[in-house]
Amino acid sequence: MSADDAPGGDGNDEAFEGDDTDGNRSGDANADDRDALLRVSRLEAGYETGQVLFGVDLAISRGELVSLLGRNGAGKSTTFRAIMGAAVPRVFGGEIDFAGTSLLGRRPDEIARSGLGFVPEDRRCFPRLTVAENVRLAINHAANPLSLDAVLSLFPELANMRGKEARNTSGGEQQMLAIARALATNPEMMLLDEPFEGLAPYVVRRIEDIVREINNERNITVLFVEQNAVAAMAVADRHYVLDEGRIVETVSTERLREDADLRQRYLGV
Repeated sequence: MSADDAPGGDGNDEAFEGDDTDGNRSGDANADDRDALLRVSRLEAGYETGQVLFGVDLAISRGELVSLLGRNGAGKSTTFRAIMGAAVPRVFGGEIDFAGTSLLGRRPDEIARSGLGFVPEDRRCFPRLTVAENVRLAINHAANPLSLDAVLSLFPELANMRGKEARNTSGGEQQMLAIARALATNPEMMLLDEPFEGLAPYVVRRIEDIVREINNERNITVLFVEQNAVAAMAVADRHYVLDEGRIVETVSTERLREDADLRQRYLGV
C-alpha cells in the first residue's frame, strides 16, 4: 500500500461525519461542468481509522490530459480507488459520474467495462504469464477490446519480448505492460496512478511519450496521479492540486511552472 493510502485520524467514527467546509478552496470553475466525461462532486471517503477525502471535486472533459498532483498522503490514490469502486476506501458522500452514469455502487469490473481503464501504482502484472498473455487476459475480459497486434504496435519494446514472462522484465517494461493491458480494453478514458514513479529518467521520458500518444493519437482522455511536478508539467495541460484530502488549486501548466510558491507550498519543490 502506498503512503498515499495510509489513513489518517485516530480511529474515531465521527471522522466519517463529513466536513462542513467547502472542500474545493480553489473555486475551480470546471467542477460543476455537467458536460464532463468524468465528474467527481464533493467526494467524501476514508478508512476505518479516519476520513481521507473531504469534498473533492474533479471535472475532466473529453480529450483532456490532466494531472492530480499532491504530496504523499494527500489522498491521490484514495481518489482513484474510490472512482474505480474498490472495496476500500469507503465512499460515504458525494457523486462520481462517468459518461453521464453514476459509478457509485458499481463493481470494479463493471466500471472497467464501461470504458474507464485503470493502471494501478503497483502495476499488478501477472509475473508468471508472458507479456502477450498478460495483454490477452485484459482482452478476454473487455467488452470491445483491441487486438493483441494493435496494442503491441504501440509498444515496440513489448512486441520484441511478447514471449518473456513479466517477472523477467524491468520496472519500466512492467509499467509499459500495465499501460498496454489497460489500453487493450479500448477505454474512453484512462486513470494512471503514479506512472513515472521509481523509473530511470530515460524511461520516464518514454512513458511520457506513451501517455501523450495515447491522448493525442488514440483520443483517449487521461487523468494521472503524480508527485513529480516536473514530469506532470511535461505531459499535462491542466493540473489539480490535492492537499490533505481537498482540492486546493486548479492550474494550467504555465501557471504551475511560474508559481514557485505554489509548488513549494503544496508539492515541496
